[in-house]
Amino acid sequence: MTDATADAAPPPTVRVGDRWRFAVTSRLTAARHEESRRVVEVAADRIVCDIGTTDPNAARGRFVFTRQWNLVSRPALVRPGETAEDAGEWQWRPPYPQFDFPLLPGKLWRGTARVTNRATDTTNVHRYEARVLAARQLDTPAGRFTVLPVHYVADVATEGESPPRLWRNDETLLYAPAANHVVCAEHRVDDPDGARVRDALHELLAYRPVG
Repeated sequence: MTDATADAAPPPTVRVGDRWRFAVTSRLTAARHEESRRVVEVAADRIVCDIGTTDPNAARGRFVFTRQWNLVSRPALVRPGETAEDAGEWQWRPPYPQFDFPLLPGKLWRGTARVTNRATDTTNVHRYEARVLAARQLDTPAGRFTVLPVHYVADVATEGESPPRLWRNDETLLYAPAANHVVCAEHRVDDPDGARVRDALHELLAYRPVG
């Protein structure tokens, strides 16, 4: 699946049964895993996906998104000895604000979002800024795409923590209109002491739309 040019990206058009498969590589450990995403429900206000992964340290299950691929809720990671009820679910209010379609180079949005897990009585507050960068061509294992990169950065603090300790979340999401999805993503997280605790690269391996 390829794309020629894209000065803007409209909202994604997805159908039940659409599938994407990604390679996920940790730049900290060189560990490589695969992640799959399959659309199981499309409604006026949401896209529901079944997420699978070979990474034992990544969450899996039903993820709920807005129609703009902004995350609404997902299962928390179930640790050894826990049940899914123990681990709980993360809920975003407002939805994880990574995208604001149509995507146009230079478009900027910023604000505050909270993600809460009632099972663990935890709320993390994200103060974020996102900007759409210039369109460019990108080669992936699934082919060449025209992408509109979104650079998303957020300072994250746990609500009620005193004094607050800020984590830094830095993501570059390369969205391809031809794939109705991100085809490459870089995700870095620095802890409050400035140490990098996550540096992951997602690359599209395959896109299988219905029809």
